[in-house]
Amino acid sequence: MSRHTLLAIALLLVLLAASAEAQFFVRLGDKKKGGGTTGDVAPKTDTPPADTPAPEGGDSSSALQSDNGETGLQSESDGGDVDMLWKAFVRWFRENGGIISCKLELKARNGRRGVYFKERMRRGETIVSFPRTLRMEEKSAMKSKGATIFKELKQAEVFPDLRMVLYLIYEKHNPDSFWKPYIQVLPTDYNNIMSLTDAELRKLLRRPGCENTHNLGVQMRRTFNRFFNQYKSLVEPNYPEMKFSREDLLWGFNTLVACGWGSGSDGTGDKMMVPFSELPVHRRESAQKATNRGFISAAKEYQAGEELTFDYGLLNDAVLAFYGIPTPDCRGLRR
Repeated sequence: MSRHTLLAIALLLVLLAASAEAQFFVRLGDKKKGGGTTGDVAPKTDTPPADTPAPEGGDSSSALQSDNGETGLQSESDGGDVDMLWKAFVRWFRENGGIISCKLELKARNGRRGVYFKERMRRGETIVSFPRTLRMEEKSAMKSKGATIFKELKQAEVFPDLRMVLYLIYEKHNPDSFWKPYIQVLPTDYNNIMSLTDAELRKLLRRPGCENTHNLGVQMRRTFNRFFNQYKSLVEPNYPEMKFSREDLLWGFNTLVACGWGSGSDGTGDKMMVPFSELPVHRRESAQKATNRGFISAAKEYQAGEELTFDYGLLNDAVLAFYGIPTPDCRGLRR
């Protein structure tokens, strides 16, 4: 075989290997660019997968914060549906003491939802004001129709974050839920690190700069499996009203990861959901800083058609793991 033939074969092998690497990372960031989900967080049994030992110090979910990512949060609705859901959400929000500027609208673009300005907004104008009565948290769970169940779950020492996950799913399946207008604008699918197979997760570990992302993904999976196993042992056998599928539990878990806030000023503490706070997408160094309390005024002048984005202060590792968003700091991922 000639030297030129050998060089051509070697070049072809290199190109094929590069293509395979790129395909894996594309599916982590964007399903529509060749992705799709080929695995789950673990085999669909009650037994969690073999994993590295859990870190000491309790529940790994204490680091959950709010962020909506630059992409990756998928919507099943088209533009007309999004507009209808947005109007219902705004009406519900205002009827319950909240303020949302009439200059905002929710749109679906490139497979994700985002908040945009319909007209120019001057710096200092109020964007949104959050009433304390619209925080979806354990206090509201204790006042819901399922209050008796949630009180018993607390006495049984079910994990606090798992109780919040169950509350989310419980209200999602309740057609008469007070929270229905809010739940309908939440993401229906999450293309984050939880959608990778174990083999793909290990492959991520071999990418330079992605080690911490891999470790966070392992931690998230371990936490979910702890939640699922406790649900199967303490909740499902005793409460027919709480009979949910594994997919339900995974949706609730991902929603809490992606949209939940810690009640403490440092982001820790019991988790809660703050309607609207997760709708604007994440942009690092955005003029707007995210908050879970009070009100938000325009930090700069916005033009008609411009998107409202929040800087949630998350590290790149968390952004990549929670939302599957490629970041420059994790070398090997491309925007």
